[in-house]
Amino acid sequence: MTRMATTPALPTRSSPAQNDPVVAGASELIGGPPGRHAVVGTTRTWWSPLRVLMLFVVITCVLGYAQKSGCRDTRNWTDEYQYTRMCYSDVVALYSQEGLVDGKIPYLDYPTEYPPLIGAAMQLVSSFAGLGSAPVAVFRTEGGPPGAQVFDHYSMDTRSALFYDFTALLFLIAACVAVACTAMTAGQRRVWDAALLALAPMLALHLLTNWDILAVAFAAGGLLAWSRRAPRLAGILFGLGIVTKLYPVFFLVGLAALCLRAGRLRPLVRSVLYAAGTVVGVLLPVWLTAGYFNGTDKVSDGIWSTFWGGGNWTALLDGEYAGGHNGLQRFFELNSERGADWDSLAFALSWAAGKYDTRWFAPAHLVVMLLGLAAVGALAAVALRNWPWRAPRIIGAAAVCWLLVAIATPLLLTAVHKHGIPVGTLNAVTAVALILAVAGVIALALLAPRRPRVPQVVLLLVIAFLLTNKVFSPQYTIWLLPLVALARPRWRLFLLWQACEIWVLFTRFMHFIFNDTSGADGIDRGWFVGAVVLRDLVLCVLAAFVVSEILRPERDVVRADGLDDPAGGVLDGAPDVRGGRLGARTLLPLRRGAWADSAAPSGPEDPAGAARPAEAADVAGSITSVHAVHAVHAVHDAPSARSVLSAESVLSTESVQSGLAAPSVQSVRRALPRLPSILRPRGDAG
Repeated sequence: MTRMATTPALPTRSSPAQNDPVVAGASELIGGPPGRHAVVGTTRTWWSPLRVLMLFVVITCVLGYAQKSGCRDTRNWTDEYQYTRMCYSDVVALYSQEGLVDGKIPYLDYPTEYPPLIGAAMQLVSSFAGLGSAPVAVFRTEGGPPGAQVFDHYSMDTRSALFYDFTALLFLIAACVAVACTAMTAGQRRVWDAALLALAPMLALHLLTNWDILAVAFAAGGLLAWSRRAPRLAGILFGLGIVTKLYPVFFLVGLAALCLRAGRLRPLVRSVLYAAGTVVGVLLPVWLTAGYFNGTDKVSDGIWSTFWGGGNWTALLDGEYAGGHNGLQRFFELNSERGADWDSLAFALSWAAGKYDTRWFAPAHLVVMLLGLAAVGALAAVALRNWPWRAPRIIGAAAVCWLLVAIATPLLLTAVHKHGIPVGTLNAVTAVALILAVAGVIALALLAPRRPRVPQVVLLLVIAFLLTNKVFSPQYTIWLLPLVALARPRWRLFLLWQACEIWVLFTRFMHFIFNDTSGADGIDRGWFVGAVVLRDLVLCVLAAFVVSEILRPERDVVRADGLDDPAGGVLDGAPDVRGGRLGARTLLPLRRGAWADSAAPSGPEDPAGAARPAEAADVAGSITSVHAVHAVHAVHDAPSARSVLSAESVLSTESVQSGLAAPSVQSVRRALPRLPSILRPRGDAG
């Protein structure tokens, strides 16, 4: 009789309808979730998950196009129409404001306020919009002298409408790319996590608000390339994202912290160098060709044109000439000179401190102190639980920070009440706050009991940037969508956050009506500021849940499926070193993996069993838990007798707990050369 080899079965696809109560409830509309014993992802159909996700995102984008289509016609931009219909779009507004309607080229003829790739997208689409026609006066004939005509109305500006239409098409492609990359980064087993992006209400409401979806697509592509262990391509895509919107730089910051912890610095350096090269490769040609402007008035051609025209091109090299500046500097100047934007915490603080009497400062100070004490207490509990050897330092540092906040709060409130917040001071305060927040996230990434997943760290960094920045435009919300889908793919809190974003957008437009009508219509600023604070609190709660799942990996739904870090690339399954390469090596357990939990007999004709090396049965029979992955990596990374014995002790403990015999040191050594092919689940290739 043929002996049946027991080998790990291919991992089945995770079903949100089985694991998420919100999706389970929604699935009742189509017959309910799959049963407990249903095997998801084994039947073949043309409607693969990726195709379904593409359908979802196309529907979402079409809804977004329709929602703002009323503002496609510039004749409707009267009587607060763009606010009452919530259809305001920078795409329509900036077509004329940036001079595109007059044939001006960004940076060459007009100092565009956006990074270069957005200017390139504007110019690309405006070349098609030129096929339209300008508005013309339409007259009607009334009674009176024969042929008498009276002005009736202007025709539609089809140039602006075509600019909106072609931009929508470009954004549809970018959204599909972002969803596809997010789905493939999540992996075949958790491909449905990308539905949070594909069906996000904010994707519909903000797809055509601005050009941010282009940066989201580049960032999602860069993360996919990193997950596929292509650091050079990842660096190029991150670089393209940086010169579209600045935020993808935080992907590199997060990767730097995690690669430092894992000792995977070579791929990180490659990504950073290629990203820097891409940024320079895009900015340098724009710098050389951009004109020089005093405000919006052009005072000189660019360096390149002046050089070939025989002019004094060396006088232009410092970026200033005849009272004007290089057109590329407009983006940096605007962001350094602007005050707190409407949706930022800085704006809320400035308004609250300036509007109300100083008698409320004392209660506010007390609340800040109590919240600070609660935060210090929570941090102390976490430190004592997870890092007892570092707890005194962590608690001491937190206490010092709390003391500084307690002293600075009344001084800050009084200064803001009397003088407002000067732009220079605002820039310094937000920069310091961002540095402290980023340092905290990096410390968490280095000191957590187990190395966090890449999307978790990047999500925390981007949230920190948004909450501390003086500008938090409404469309920045879509930056977070792919990261939330990968870092914490749970619908309940996600939908609560999306509802808060909708409330912020509604109160924002209603407050703009209040301002434009001198209070006759709309709502007061307090409603809008309250919505902003509520949204920011929900973001803090979301970040707190992510931190909790970093500190307690068993709560992480991705790792609960037996995965390590699907987006990690070289970090996925890498040895874990707490505190970086100088820290202590930790043989931290993965959750019991899909192989051990779903091991099934497979005969000689089973392709899954046939594809696995012969040694796999040996290892799978002994290593019954993915707890052993880090231990084996420790042996591979430092093959000393002590490391081998340490790994053997971990494996023995796990084997005893599972009721099986412990593997010998020799079996572990024999398995080492083939571990990458044995331990990586084939079904999670994405």
